[in-house]
Amino acid sequence: MRTTVLCLVPLMAVLLAVAATGTAAAPSVTISASRPSVVYGGSVSLSGKIADRSAGQTVNVLAKPAGASSFSALASVTTTAGGRWTDAVKPTIETAYEATWMSATSSTVTIKVRPLITLTLVSATNGTFSTKVTAARSFAGKFVLVQRLSSTGFVTLKKVTLDAKSSASVRVRLHHRRSRLRVVMPSSQTAPGYITGTSNVLTVGA
Repeated sequence: MRTTVLCLVPLMAVLLAVAATGTAAAPSVTISASRPSVVYGGSVSLSGKIADRSAGQTVNVLAKPAGASSFSALASVTTTAGGRWTDAVKPTIETAYEATWMSATSSTVTIKVRPLITLTLVSATNGTFSTKVTAARSFAGKFVLVQRLSSTGFVTLKKVTLDAKSSASVRVRLHHRRSRLRVVMPSSQTAPGYITGTSNVLTVGA
């Protein structure tokens, strides 16, 4: 009987080791974004966590901009307490991101990008304004909508075509009272790679 018990001890140790290995968490990594869209030139914070929650591990961040056929390496970050990682990115066009750790790959998050649109007063005397659309590519030949805020919302006043520098000059009949104007570029003009863009709201008059 004693011999039988002694033989069972190493067998139980092996079984326990196998069970422990079977229940160990498989490598995994998560990813999320602080916001779903950004204006060209702005940044977004990506973050996530690895399965074993250990610090000092390397997580690789990969990116696939609109038009690219595959993901490419963007950055490597180190996990902190709890296995958490963060990285700030500046997508210049709609971009998908994913993270890898060991043999694991996260889900994908996509950040949409709005073109940067500015509206500037040139002369209040004759109601002249200038507008410019900035992104990673030209919008020459595309149009923007000049809008005025009314009691019921923004109303489109003019459709203006952008020049070779993705800019335009426009004249607007100003009210004697205060006018609030903006420029909008619809997605039909920003696509592909960008979503609807809106300029700053410019207040003119008393």
